[in-house]
Amino acid sequence: MALATSMRLSTPLPTINTEEKSTNIIPSSPISTSSITNNNLTKLYKYSQETEIKSYVDQNGTIRQYRQSTERALLAQRKIFLRKKLGEGSFSSVREGFDMFHQHKVAIKIVDTQRASKDFQEKFLPRELDIWPRVNHENIIKMYDHFIECGKIFMILEFASQGDLLTYVQRVGAIPEQKRTLWSYQLCNAVKYLHELELVHRDLKLENLLLDINDNMKLCDFGFSKDVLKCKEYLSKTYCGSRAYVSPEILLGLPYDAKKADIWAIGVILYIFVTGVMPFKEDKNNQLILKQHQKLQLHWSNENEREQSARNLILNIFTYEWQKRPNIQQVSTHPWFTISQTSKIISMPIIRSNRTATKRKSRSS
Repeated sequence: MALATSMRLSTPLPTINTEEKSTNIIPSSPISTSSITNNNLTKLYKYSQETEIKSYVDQNGTIRQYRQSTERALLAQRKIFLRKKLGEGSFSSVREGFDMFHQHKVAIKIVDTQRASKDFQEKFLPRELDIWPRVNHENIIKMYDHFIECGKIFMILEFASQGDLLTYVQRVGAIPEQKRTLWSYQLCNAVKYLHELELVHRDLKLENLLLDINDNMKLCDFGFSKDVLKCKEYLSKTYCGSRAYVSPEILLGLPYDAKKADIWAIGVILYIFVTGVMPFKEDKNNQLILKQHQKLQLHWSNENEREQSARNLILNIFTYEWQKRPNIQQVSTHPWFTISQTSKIISMPIIRSNRTATKRKSRSS
């Protein structure tokens, strides 16, 4: 189903903000979940004592050296085994870990603040650490904990064992009807939850949609997220996201409604789910992408009733003027989901908004 105006998902798409590369949680081999034994406690203690030599140049130009705990030591002190690397960006990495206290796998995002830009440290990182821990939804990756040590921020996250949807689409192309309908519903369910709390994601893309062991979709990465209620102005001005997913108003450099920008990205994702290709060809020239948005030459296969309904939804989402674009309530109640529910393709409970994430038992208890 290759298209002249579409691009196969053969490589991860570049982000507009190139300072931080995507860090995907990819599949890993199973590890032992044995109980806390004396041997494991000995290992934890040994790892917790590890140090490494660091150096810096003082004001006089003299090279100074000092010792600090390693990443493995800092995590071992919290009863977490650090395991293999899952992804890496320009100043962050994602590692697999095993939480001995709670007895389950975790993903650990480690951000080196000394290598991060000033804008990232002062603007985006504080927002991520404010928003992610307090969201609590079954289709959003949970942040269990985070701490700051030795100039690094450690985020302890829910582990998604089946990887991200970019990898899945690269492997299979168009997603089978039952899965794409379920994942579309779960995506809209997660975004509806966020928007009801006046939170916006602003970086919706396949790389940020993960699959758990039961093949349920979960949204992750709140690096560009924003709490609308905490901002002086409703419209956003930050040029962020991935070119293939961003809305026309962002490409034009105009102030934009971040909720409606999230909706546009949902449309791109739904189109990929149905066809297996991008709706708009990637280009470094924003004007060329905007021309594709305006022409809107989308291609579809033979359609049954559900696919016709999906096409109608996607075309509604790809409304060039954001003021006329549907909101998440209108998207999530579109007849496509009604038809699918009637056909018993999806059957999901309604998740009510809750500003506070469920707390796990304290390590000190």
